Amino acid sequence: MMDAPYLKLLKESPSDLVFIMGCHRSGTSLLYHLLAYTGQLDYVSAYDIIKYDELLHNRINGREAEVKADLQRVLQQERTRGLDELPVGTDLPEEYRFLMPQEAPSFFVNVKKRLDKLFFVPHLTPGSLDTFIQMCRKKRFLAGEDRPLVLKNPADYYFNFAAVHQMLPEAKFIFIHRHPLPMFNSYLHGFPAILKERSNYAALLDKRYDALFGRFPLRRYLFLAAFRSGAVSHLLLTRLIESFQYYMTHIQRLPAGQYASVRYEDLCADPAGCLSGIGEQLRLDLVPRVPAKFVVPRHLPIPERVIRQYESRANEIAPYLQHCGYTA
Repeated sequence: MMDAPYLKLLKESPSDLVFIMGCHRSGTSLLYHLLAYTGQLDYVSAYDIIKYDELLHNRINGREAEVKADLQRVLQQERTRGLDELPVGTDLPEEYRFLMPQEAPSFFVNVKKRLDKLFFVPHLTPGSLDTFIQMCRKKRFLAGEDRPLVLKNPADYYFNFAAVHQMLPEAKFIFIHRHPLPMFNSYLHGFPAILKERSNYAALLDKRYDALFGRFPLRRYLFLAAFRSGAVSHLLLTRLIESFQYYMTHIQRLPAGQYASVRYEDLCADPAGCLSGIGEQLRLDLVPRVPAKFVVPRHLPIPERVIRQYESRANEIAPYLQHCGYTA
């Protein structure tokens, strides 16, 4: 590892760690970008992930600009990251999960277990905490000052945010909610897109994804088939409902001054106002800088079968809807 000789230079983590917490397809990436665009928060970028083992070496030896320029030329071969319309680039805010220890994929495939691992198994645990803390210390060193560090990884929201609070009791949280029906539909629509055609950007971030297009093509075909099946969509909806129940049970355990909540729909309607509100609640100095035409709400058509499946679980979802202020 090129950074090994420089690790002794790392001192403290940023004083403020700010976690974005929300389901996949709930608007976590939109919120992450808007927070990054303020310029007042540090974040984990695609460059940080792809070149993680040489970040300190590149900075200290004056190679950072050259390495980032070379990487940018590679990334610009694709217009977007495939999962949505966000443009790729070295400075794109990304999930810290790519830097957490990863299990090697097993030869035998249990689709139910693999789907659960894909979305719902946490990455920030007592076993990975040291790796996470080193990442935070690297980011503070590279920032050159003590700036709040905003972090995103939906898998640590579903059944893990209370454990994150226990491990990092001073951390702050921003919860983002989206109406479950379009969010559930987006699950079923969005993820198969990057399984049909290889994304070079995603492959650079995640070796397990890259393996699906090389050593493990059968696994990719099984994933695609699974997303089209009623059984797997039932599993996904069940796990989402369980995560809503977890949220309702555990949100009250967080100190009031350490978390804020926002709805995706409200963020799209008034991004600057929502960011200002988050800053006030969490005592963060945020000046919204929203790029023109950046916020474009997703309105995917919802198949009748998805509506029927959702409506069959309406009673279980109702408490969460009421908590978030959705009328139906």
